Order: sequence, then structure tokens, then C-alpha cells
Amino acid sequence: MKTKRHGLAERRETLGHSQEKLAEILGMELSTVGRWERGETSPQPWSRPRLANALRVSLEELNRLLAEGQPTEARTSDRSDEPVADLVLSAPWSHRGTVETAVVLGGGGRVKRRHFVFLTGAALTAPAHQWLITEPGPLGSGLSGRRVSAELADRFLAMIGELRAMDDVAGGGPVLSLAEQEFGVVTELLDQASYDEPTGRRLHVALAELGQLCGWAAYDTGQPGLAQRYHMAGLRAAHSADDRPLGAHLLGSMAYTAAREGQPAEAVTLIDTAIIGVRGRETASLLASLYSRQAYAFATLGDAPGCTAAISKARTHVEHLSREDDPPWLYWVGPAEVTAGAGRCLQKLGQANQAAIMLEEGIALFDEPFVRDRTNYVIHLADARTRPGKQRDLDAAAGHGMTAIDLSESLDSTRGVARLRDLYHQMTPHATVPAVGDFLDRAQGLVQV
Repeated sequence: MKTKRHGLAERRETLGHSQEKLAEILGMELSTVGRWERGETSPQPWSRPRLANALRVSLEELNRLLAEGQPTEARTSDRSDEPVADLVLSAPWSHRGTVETAVVLGGGGRVKRRHFVFLTGAALTAPAHQWLITEPGPLGSGLSGRRVSAELADRFLAMIGELRAMDDVAGGGPVLSLAEQEFGVVTELLDQASYDEPTGRRLHVALAELGQLCGWAAYDTGQPGLAQRYHMAGLRAAHSADDRPLGAHLLGSMAYTAAREGQPAEAVTLIDTAIIGVRGRETASLLASLYSRQAYAFATLGDAPGCTAAISKARTHVEHLSREDDPPWLYWVGPAEVTAGAGRCLQKLGQANQAAIMLEEGIALFDEPFVRDRTNYVIHLADARTRPGKQRDLDAAAGHGMTAIDLSESLDSTRGVARLRDLYHQMTPHATVPAVGDFLDRAQGLVQV
């Protein structure tokens, strides 16, 4: 017996399309779309990419929507191995949609165990477009449940600051579970408690900041698909709070992850959208961070002129920082990050000599609490010192490698271990150099090669 594909119809309606409009977009007969939604037929494989693009979902998500007997509500199933509709992508851009998205991520442990595929193409950039064009609506409130005070909402924001500081010195491993717990608590309050509109906005800001932190920690622990969902949930929360700068910051995080995972063109689109969307409400530190991430995306694309121009803009903006105007979540933006980040970009473009100069300059500027950042950039510097060119110095590279190991001993960072592993393999051909041999001996157990 065929079952109606409620999830497919709901996704179409979420985008504001009638069956007739979707058929027009696809160049299909109206009756064909109707048969798909009634479960009578299925799209041919060749037409599915076009349908996924029209519905702004990934191919994997489209396949879930097309699965017989799997409507959107299937997420309530008790079986942890069943597919779950990706409401992070399909929920409406409204207060209720934000809460529903957060409930999926923060309200049920089974969803966190599920493997989220990493999004690419239109599925990745569509949320940015929705953030840009959709006007924030009124904030709702639960009709029952305890009243949330403004003081409690502010406590959450203070706690998030402590979690960010912990992330800097300990890595994403210990932070992710703590941040996820707080994400769930704030979600429950938004869903079930009562509050006035100013307090509701504070709670949405807290949820957005937690989405950014959970996403960052998830990526640091090797879960890029989960990182994307948290960042997108945070983007929705920032949108509901009408906090454009925070939304732009989340798009910057999404862009960095996309570039790291081989989607630099999408990363450029995300940054461009963020810069347009925050116009008139930007700060120097926010623009410095966005242009730094744009530079990395251009470097990944191999676009040297684009990268150089973005680096120049980032360095110009960082010269005009005013900490009094900065939101707390931009505490990490400064000359150290922008300078070292520029060195990493130049290294990616094959300009090892200039990269080494800027990496050394940036590393020297970092404050002591930024353990993970210093570790990562020291590894990049060691790598640059092994490359051919006048900056090559294998003894210095080995010394930087030893420093990175010392710093990483207090970190729980999957990405950090991966970078050390890459450095190990990069230096293995030079094992006859005594200092390099010492580094390889010490690193071998740590990187588990």
C-alpha cells in the first residue's frame, strides 16, 4: 500500500510553492508532482538533483522525504537507526521553526548519535539566503510553565563565555557535551516556559551562541555534518532574535567549515551573504573575521589575488578594533589571529617564505590562554619550515613540532591530532636530521601512526 509523502509536501509548502509552481520550476507535468507526493510514483534518478535543488535539500535528505512511509514526524521513532527528516533544513524561518530545529538537536539523544551527512551546494547556501531575505517575526512564548527572568537568561550568556574560554585551553572534546547540555536547557525553556519579548530575545541569543559553540566543538572533534546542523540552528536563533551581527558570525563559521571540507566556492558565497546582510550593523572586528575567512576560502580555491585582497581588508579592519563595541563572541579577533591566519592562507597558496614570516609574527602576538590556536599555527609554521625555499630550516621545524606537542598535551582536539599527523608524515623523509628524528620519536605515539 502506497503512503502519502507528507514530508515532501511539507517541504514544498515551507518554501511557499504550490504543486503547480514546483512543476513549473522543474519543467514537469502537474500530475507528476502530485503522484510523487501521493506515493504513487518516484522521481527518476536523473531528475532527483533538480528536485533537491528546487526544494533546497541535499540528495540524501530528498531520498528520506521520498522514502515510503517516512513522513517528517518519523523523528519521534524509538529506533536509533531509522532515518530522520532533517528539520534543521526544512523547518520554517520563524520562532516556532527555530524552536523545532533546536528540539531536534538538543532534545533527543538519539539524534546526536545519528550520522549527519556534510551538506554541499544549494543545501549549504540556502539557509544563508533565507537568513538574508526573511524578516524576523514576533517571538512566541509558552502558555504554561515557569516564568523565565531576564536574570536567568543573562546567566546563560555568562556561562557561555566560560565555555568559550574552556574551549580555547582544552579543545572541543570536553566542551561539546557541556555545551550540548546547555543548548538543550535553553531549548526547553524556549519551548515550554513563558517569558516576555526582551527575555525571549536574550534566550534566542544564548541559543545562537550555543549553536556556534556546539558547532565549533563538534567540528574540532571530527563531526563536520553535526557542526553544520548546530551552526544552522544557531543562525536561525540569531535570526529570530534579530541579531544580524551574530548571524553573520555564524555564517563565517559555516564558511570556514565549508572551505576546510572542500567547498570553498560555497564558503565565498556564505561570506558574501554575511557581509551584505550585516551592512550598517557591522563592527571592525566582525569584518576582520569575515574577511579572514574569505581569504582562506580564496586560498583554498587557489585564487591568489582574491586572497591577497581579503587579507588586506582583514588587516585594515583589525587596525580599527574597538573592544567597547565588540560583542563577547568576537573576543578572539585581533592582530594575532588575523596575522597568523594570513600566513596560513599564504602557505596554502605555496608562498612558504612569506607564510613563515607572517606565522611567526602572529604566533608571537597570541595571549597565553589561546592554547589551541597557538598549537595549530605552530604546526603550520613547522610545515612551512620544511618546504623548499629560503625559509627552509629543518632544525627549526623540528623545534616548532616539539612546541606543538607540548602545547597539545592539554588539548582534546581531533583536528589538532590530524594536523600533527600530517606534520609527522611531512617530516618523515628528513628523519636523518637529528632534531627531526627526535621529533618523530616523540610524535609517533601521540599521532598513532
